[in-house]
Amino acid sequence: MITVVILPMQDHISAVGGMSVMFLIFSMLILYVLVNRSRELGAILPHSLFIAAYVFIGVSILLEATSPLSRYTDIIRFGQMIVGAMCVAVLCRDRSALAAGLYAYILAGLWVSVMLYATSYGGLQQIRADDFAEASKARSEAFADKPMEANIDSLAFVCVQGAIVAFALCLSDRWKHFRLYLLGITAFCLIASYLPMSRGAVLMGLMSFGAIFYVRGIRHGKALMFVGVLGLAVYMVVPNAVWSRMEYSTQVNQGGMESRAKLYTTALERLPDYILAGVGAGNYYGDWGTKNGFSGRDHVVGAHNTLIQITIFWGIFGLLAYQLFLWCAYRAIPLRAGRDELAVALVGLIVSLSMLLLQTHNFYDKAYALGIGLLVGARYWIWPTGIVPEVVASNSPSTTEAPTAIWGSSKA
Repeated sequence: MITVVILPMQDHISAVGGMSVMFLIFSMLILYVLVNRSRELGAILPHSLFIAAYVFIGVSILLEATSPLSRYTDIIRFGQMIVGAMCVAVLCRDRSALAAGLYAYILAGLWVSVMLYATSYGGLQQIRADDFAEASKARSEAFADKPMEANIDSLAFVCVQGAIVAFALCLSDRWKHFRLYLLGITAFCLIASYLPMSRGAVLMGLMSFGAIFYVRGIRHGKALMFVGVLGLAVYMVVPNAVWSRMEYSTQVNQGGMESRAKLYTTALERLPDYILAGVGAGNYYGDWGTKNGFSGRDHVVGAHNTLIQITIFWGIFGLLAYQLFLWCAYRAIPLRAGRDELAVALVGLIVSLSMLLLQTHNFYDKAYALGIGLLVGARYWIWPTGIVPEVVASNSPSTTEAPTAIWGSSKA
C-alpha cells in the first residue's frame, strides 16, 4: 500500500545517496522476497507474461547492438520494472493482499485530488479560454507554481485510477452500505482528473469505465443512475476553461502545429527509415533524432507513444516482441471478471495502463510494475484456473502450489 500511495510523490522526495525513494522501496521489496519468499518467486518466474518480457529484452538487446551508438538504459529500466512486477506478484497471493493494493489506489487518488483542488481549482474557475491555445496558456498559468515536482498529466492519471477502483467497488452489492461514499470518492477523483486539462486522462477514464461496464454488465438501473450522477457532477463542477483544451488537431495555426501532433506526423514521415530494424535508442537520442525532427528546445524528446517509440528504436521486430508481451498481459486477465468486484477493479486498472502506453514513451514506468504485478499475482494465486468463481470466499487462503495452466485458460 505504501508503494502505491508514495508513487505519485517520487519526484518530490529528495534522493538518498543518489537513489530515489521508489528505488529504495522496491529494493526493500526485492530483498524481502529473496529472503522470505524465494520459493514463490521461483514459481512465477516461468509465467508466460515474464517469459514474453525476457523475449522482448533479448530481441531489443540484439537490435540495439547493431546501432552505431548503442544505449541500453531503456532496456535496463524495463528489466528493473519486470523485477518489481515479480515482487508485487509474489506478495499478491490472496484476496486480502489484492484488496490492499487496490485500496491504495483510492488513497493515492484522494490525496492527489485534494492537492489539485487546493492549488488549481480556484485559478481555473477565474480563467476564460475559447480555444486550445488559450486553454494551454491557462493551464501553464494555473500550474506555474508546481504543486509537486511531477508531471502534471501523471497526477491526472493517478486521480483516474483512484476513481476506477472506487467505482468498481461501488457497483458491487458487497459494498452497498458504503456505496454513497464510494460514489462520492469516484466523483471527487474524476473531477480532479480534469483539472490538469489532460486529454489523455479523460480518454483513459472513458475507456476504463467502459471496460468496467463491459465486464460487469449493465443489467441494473443503478449502474446507469451512477453514470448519470457522475456525468452531471463532472459537467457542473469542472471549470469551463478545461473543456476548451479537449480537442486534437494536426492543423497548423498561428502557434504552429500542436507538439504531440507534430511528433506523430514526423514519425509517420520517417517510417521507411526505421520500420525494419529501427535506429537504436542511442542513435535516436543522438544525431538521428536531432536531424529528423524529434528535438525539443535543447534535447531530443520522446515520441509520446510507446508503440511508436519501440518501433523507432528496434523496428518491426522489436514491436512484435513487445506485442507478444501485451498479448500475454491480456491473456492473464481472468474470464468472468464481473463476478468479483476486485477483478472488475483490476480490469479497469489494466485498461488504464494500456491507455497510458498510447500517451507516453516510458514503457518502463513504475506504474506498470505495480499493475502487472497485481495482475500476475491475482491470476496465478487467486484465480489459477483463469475463471473467477461464482462465489468467492471473503478470505481465501494463500497457496504456494503452482497452478496447472500458466498460459491462461483454454478459452482465453
